[in-house]
Formats: sequence, C-alpha cells, structure tokens
Amino acid sequence: MDEVGFVVRHIDEKGFLRVAALGGISPDTALSKEVAVLTEKGDILGVFGAQPPHVRGQAQPISIEDLFIDIGASSREEALAMGVEVGSPATFLGNYRERDGRIVGKALDDRLGCYVLLRALEGLSAPEEGSVAVAFTVQEEVGLRGAAALAHELEPNYAVAVEGTIANDVPGVPEQQYVTALGKGPALRVMDRSIVASRKLLLHVRRLAEERSIPYQLQISPYSGTDSGSFLVRGAETTAISVPVRYIHTPTSLALRSDLEATVRLVRALLEEPWPKE
Repeated sequence: MDEVGFVVRHIDEKGFLRVAALGGISPDTALSKEVAVLTEKGDILGVFGAQPPHVRGQAQPISIEDLFIDIGASSREEALAMGVEVGSPATFLGNYRERDGRIVGKALDDRLGCYVLLRALEGLSAPEEGSVAVAFTVQEEVGLRGAAALAHELEPNYAVAVEGTIANDVPGVPEQQYVTALGKGPALRVMDRSIVASRKLLLHVRRLAEERSIPYQLQISPYSGTDSGSFLVRGAETTAISVPVRYIHTPTSLALRSDLEATVRLVRALLEEPWPKE
C-alpha cells in the first residue's frame, strides 16, 4: 500500500533530523505529532518539532524546511548509533480507532482502498471471459510510479483506481466546492488532474450501483489525480472508485463504515461483471 510520509535528509550535530516530504503534506499538520523513524535496528519514536511561534513569528507559515524530528538524541553520533541515517523513512504513528460507524486513523488514503480490494476478492470466481488483474501499487503519492510500471506491463483495456479520496464537506467550504461528502457512498470519478473518465466505463459502474441500490456520488477533482492516469496514457479507458475521507494526508483522517462497505459492494459487483456493454 501507499501513503504519504517523510525521509531523513540530514542529521544535525545535536541529533535532530531534518526531512523531505514524500507526497503532499501540509507541514503545519505534522507539528507536535508522533512519528516512527524506520531503521535497520528497529523503529525509533520521535516527535515533530519547530521553532516556537513567539520566536518564529505568529504570521510565519511553517514549511517542511522548518520542521525537524526530535528522537531524544544528544548528538549526531548518538542518532547514528540508534540506526538513523540519511534516507531513513519516517511515518506518522498508527492510531486506528472505530466506534459507532466512524473510522479514525492515519493513512486511510490508501489503507481503505487496500481493504476494499481484499474484501471484494473474498470468494470471488474468475470472470467467464477475459481476465481481471487486481494490483496494489507503490509510490502513487510521489508520481503514480508503481502504476506506470504496471500499466506498461499489462496494457489493459480498462483500469479503475480504488482509493480513499478528498471529502471536504466541512465548515468554511461552500457546498458547490465539495469534492465529495461523507455518507453519500463511493465516489465515481468523472475527471481529475490525470484523467477524464471513459463515459462507457463510468456508465457501466453507475448501472452496477443502481441495479444493486448502492448509493454513489460523482466526483470532479481538478487538483488531484489517481493511478488511473498512468493507465490512460497507455490507452486504457479509466475511472476511479473512491471512499470519501476527511483530512487525507494528515496524521489522522475520518471515514464512515457505511461508505466503506458500499464501496466494497460496488467493487465486487465490478469484478463480477467487469465488461461494459457495447
């Protein structure tokens, strides 16, 4: 699976770690959050820090260059002895919780996509004609790279990305600017920065949902993309089926179990009946 994160780019003389972002992360959401620095000697617990606002200046926005990870080391030598080195990855600590149909945790983009595919595959038989490949790709957050390699190898007729996506139905956002909203079912991609969806494929997915009374919403997302873009440029007809998630690319996101299970049902229906009618 793929998620946003960080990589150590420098260890200073006092043992603080400077990082580069892997994927689109707002630096202000990372401040004071716990992270695990992954090393050959095991995971090292750390906390994101920055200069206090009364030193930095209240009006100064935080950049990734302002952040550092504090692992409690007193020197570069101590940090190195702990196993940290340039290139060590770092990730927000896991914090999954579920209660009353609400799911809270880190990396729901794209843990929920992985969950949907695994659940949809349970007990599934092969299609009567043609073949269907289900894949879990890497480095989507830094340029759709895993999907690009897969698209080059498979060159499929159709490709559907399955993921967690932006739900911005929150205070301060006008309804006409919602990308998706919680509680309305899976989001079917009409267009984004990487694709304009195949009308034939999109209508097929909508028909599957309507025949099974699965709620869905249509998504237009001009500032984001999915792995579908890598398949489009190899000639595939594409769209995406996504679980709405609030606060993606932050240490903690929120989704609804009802949306998740509706997405499982729809993806399973697509795997059982993958080919659009001519």
